[in-house]
Amino acid sequence: MSKKLYSSQRWKRRIKVRQEAQDRAARRRNKRRRGRQKNRVITPAERRALHSVAAPEKFSIVDNPEEAIAFLSNLRFYAEKHNLDLDLSGVTYLTADAIAALVGTLVPLQKVPVFIQGNLPRDQPAQDILVSSGFFEHFRPVQPLPKVSRGQILQEKSKKVQPDIARDLIHFGIKSLTGMPKRCNAAYRILIESMLNTHNHAAKYEAKRETWWATVYADSARNRVCFTFVDTGVGIFKSVRLSTLRTLYRFLGIRSDAYILREMLLGKVESSTGISYRGKGLPAVYRLSQLGKIQRLTIIANDVYANVSAGQYRILRIAFRGTLLYWEIEVP
Repeated sequence: MSKKLYSSQRWKRRIKVRQEAQDRAARRRNKRRRGRQKNRVITPAERRALHSVAAPEKFSIVDNPEEAIAFLSNLRFYAEKHNLDLDLSGVTYLTADAIAALVGTLVPLQKVPVFIQGNLPRDQPAQDILVSSGFFEHFRPVQPLPKVSRGQILQEKSKKVQPDIARDLIHFGIKSLTGMPKRCNAAYRILIESMLNTHNHAAKYEAKRETWWATVYADSARNRVCFTFVDTGVGIFKSVRLSTLRTLYRFLGIRSDAYILREMLLGKVESSTGISYRGKGLPAVYRLSQLGKIQRLTIIANDVYANVSAGQYRILRIAFRGTLLYWEIEVP
């Protein structure tokens, strides 16, 4: 009986009618979908072409400042009209300070918005540093990555100095090496002074506040905790408070900002200039370096590079946007 029903003309007509109704419904859905696609507003970011920007093989601001800074400048330049393809595949030497500056460069670009994609270094040690640095706490990876964390990259959350961030970074870094969180007064002092000085570097007529990034990375191979503080504002030598001082030095025939930075570190900038560095700030950081409380103190401020621990000061061919401080502490 069932076989007779399925083979009858009546049943075949019923199936045909239902199929035609389903086809008409599918055509209506497709038409509506095409209409929505046609009327959808294309965002400015979707109209941008993708531009690949390759990082230098030695990606380190502390050890290779000019190439690293040029790479960061290229990212900002191409982001004005393109989406970015971040090519890190050729990096064979990577340091935590460069990762901190890279995050400080890319995060604001995402708000433009700029679409950013990229790859990992082929070199395994460089890849390990990137993965464990905290970089992917700010960017979503396209592939599963091992959850090995030896670093943190934290952004300013308010206009006030944030002792909790300084404390947490220090505890995290030392615990990553020793298994127990401990205090480090020298690292804490530098982080607090850096936060204080950030807001003294506001550009003339600039209303918006400056953003800073404070980072830590535990280098188990050398048994050191590495700190980086990045101020993404105008930088020391474009600040309002330094304009009078620079004019005075120019009048005396001193045109090198590297010399001025050295004078600031030595505490020779008088308080009458309006700069709150004498007796604290940069002189305090310098003293910690000279006493051996911190190692490898390096300061990059606009076009000035200072390896303070080694006593080396020079002018860069390409300026860093803002100010970067890097230092290390030995963990017994």
